[in-house]
Amino acid sequence: MTWSRLACMAGGYLAGTLPSTWILARAKGAHGVLESARRTAGETDPHILMAKELGVAWTVVAATTDVLKGLVYVLAARHWGRLDSPWLALTGGAVVVGHSFPFYAREMAGRGLAAAAGVLLVLLPIEMTVAGLLIVAGRVLRVTSLATTVGMAGVPAVAAIQGQPKELVAMGTAIVAVLVIRRLEGVGTVIRGGFPPARAILYRCVFDSSGPPAGRGAWDRTEEQLPPT
Repeated sequence: MTWSRLACMAGGYLAGTLPSTWILARAKGAHGVLESARRTAGETDPHILMAKELGVAWTVVAATTDVLKGLVYVLAARHWGRLDSPWLALTGGAVVVGHSFPFYAREMAGRGLAAAAGVLLVLLPIEMTVAGLLIVAGRVLRVTSLATTVGMAGVPAVAAIQGQPKELVAMGTAIVAVLVIRRLEGVGTVIRGGFPPARAILYRCVFDSSGPPAGRGAWDRTEEQLPPT
């Protein structure tokens, strides 16, 4: 029984690695996306690059695919794998890790949000809905990244208030940690750009930005199109 549960968790990681952006970019011949994608800045996130080169519609297709791979896999693990809360939490976390840190097509990896949304819509639907509403409000106000940070960080807090199983609360916390770690990959670039380490960490962790979030740089322009996923 333990082996089948471990297999479900490993399958979650593999499902998370599905490179939807890479597949669509290759299919559409978007070589600029493939060549420019980097892991060290939100500005070079493949979803952002797709919005610039192929338009928002195709980017929404890629992002939706990333949401669905988390949602469908966790649903399958719950109904067919008959996993209990601890193993569902581990499996959901594995999907997000696979999405953010795949072992192949690494430069085309997402930043964790889309896969996390799919997982949380199944396991913590109320909490993810609250986070989603905050993210939508942030996009309207053009503070998408800050709203995303606040919304996702609030998921485990709302889950605890709701009395959710401690394993799912821990999963929500772990997912936030994955998002932050993924963002921190670019902190060295920001420091080399002349910003103090503390400020660089703030920009990366809270705003997923390579500079002052209030500026009208490349990040602000791309953020108006679509938030990173």
